[in-house]
Amino acid sequence: MKRIFLTIYVLIACTALFVMVGLTPVVDRLMTGIELEEERSEFRGVFALIIKDLESMPESSWQGYMEGVGRSFDYPISVEPNHTLELPGEYRQHYADGLLVPASDEIEVLVQKIPGTGYSLSLGPLPELKYIDIIEMLIVALAFVVLAIPVFAWSLLLWRDLSRMEDATRAFGRGDLTSRAEVAKFSSLSDLKGTFNSMADRIEKLIASHKDLTNAVSHELRTPLSRIRFGMEMVKTGTSRDAQERYFQGIERDVGEIETLVDEMLTYARFDREPGRVDPASHEVVAWLHYLVACEGQDRAEVSLELVSPEGPVETWFDPQYMAWAVRNLIRNGMRHAATQVRVSLECHEKKVRITIDDDGPGIPEAHRVRIFEPFARLDDSRTRTSGGYGLGLAIVKRIAIAHKGTVTVDDSPMGGARFTLEWPKILPPAGRG
Repeated sequence: MKRIFLTIYVLIACTALFVMVGLTPVVDRLMTGIELEEERSEFRGVFALIIKDLESMPESSWQGYMEGVGRSFDYPISVEPNHTLELPGEYRQHYADGLLVPASDEIEVLVQKIPGTGYSLSLGPLPELKYIDIIEMLIVALAFVVLAIPVFAWSLLLWRDLSRMEDATRAFGRGDLTSRAEVAKFSSLSDLKGTFNSMADRIEKLIASHKDLTNAVSHELRTPLSRIRFGMEMVKTGTSRDAQERYFQGIERDVGEIETLVDEMLTYARFDREPGRVDPASHEVVAWLHYLVACEGQDRAEVSLELVSPEGPVETWFDPQYMAWAVRNLIRNGMRHAATQVRVSLECHEKKVRITIDDDGPGIPEAHRVRIFEPFARLDDSRTRTSGGYGLGLAIVKRIAIAHKGTVTVDDSPMGGARFTLEWPKILPPAGRG
C-alpha cells in the first residue's frame, strides 16, 4: 500500500512541480500586459493631478511640494531627471508619447514624463504584502497536502483490488481451480479481473474435461482389452481352425472398437482445446447432403433412410469435413435406434440452415435431452456391440455446431422417436470464417 501511494503521489507531485516551473515564465509574460493596464488604471488619476500641479508652479518650488505630497503616500514619489531613467526598450515609445510606463520589467516603479520639462514623475517601488513569499509557500504546501487525500483514497482502493487479485492468483496456483478474482464494480482492474476469471474458467473446464476423458477412456478400454485377452487365450487353446478364425475376427472387431474410440477422443480433444477450429467456406449443401445420405443408407437394410430437401441448389457457409462428421453421426445414431425408418430433412431459410433427423425408435426422455450432449454420457450402461457408441459422438456434434455459431437440440419426433435438429447461420459472421 505504501509503495503504491508513494509512487503515484511522487509521480503526480513531480509532474505538478514541473508544470509549475515550466509555465511560470510563460504565465508571467502573458500577465505583464494585464498587470500594467491595471496599474495604469489605478494610478493614472494620481499622476495627472500631481503633474498638473507641478506644471502650474516654478521648478524651484517642486521639491517642497513633493515633500508635502510624499507624506500622504505609503510609497516613494519623486521627480527624476529624464536622463537618469533606463526604460525597457518596449516602453520607450509609450513614454515619449506621454503614457504611464514601468521603469523596469518588474512594474515596481511607474514613471510619466512631465510635458515641456526634462523631468519625469516617478512613483514606487510599490509596496507588497508582508510575508508574501511565506504565504505562497504555505499555499503550495497546502495544495500538495490536499492532493495527497484523493491519491491516498485511490491508492487504497487500488491496493485492495490488487490484494484480492493476488489472493485469487495464489489460490489458483495452489490448485484451487474454483478461485476467482473479485474487485470493485468500477475498479480500474475490472478488465484484468474479467480476463483472469475467463482464463480460470477455461483452465478449470479443460482440466475437468481431461480428467473425465482420462477416467472414461480407462473404463472404455478395459472391456475391449479384456475381450482381446480372452480371445488370445482361446486362440491358444482352440482345437479347430474355424474356432480360431472366429476368435481372430472377434479380436479384429475389438481392435476396431479401440481405433474408433481413439479417433473420437482425438476429435473431441481437438474441439475441446480449440472450440472454433473450423474452416468454413461457401458450399452447395443439397448435393452434399444427398451424397451423405446415400452413403449411410446402406448400413441397415431393415431401416429405410429417406431425404427431404429443396430441389434446387442452395449455397451456404460451412466446413464440409466437420459438418459431414456431425450429420453422419446423427444419422447413424438414428439408424441404430430406429425401428423401421429414419428421415433426414433440409430446410434453408433466409438466415439459417436447418437439418433434422427423425426416427421411429424409442425416443429420448426429456430429463436426458441436455445430458446426452455431454462427453461419455449414455442413457444406459450397456457395453455390447449392438448398442455401440462411447458417449462422445453427440458431444462432438455439439462442439461442431458451436464452432459454426449454431446449435444442436433433441425433441420428440412426429414419427414417434427422437428428432435431432442441427442449425447454423446460412452466412457465417467474419469471426467464424476460419
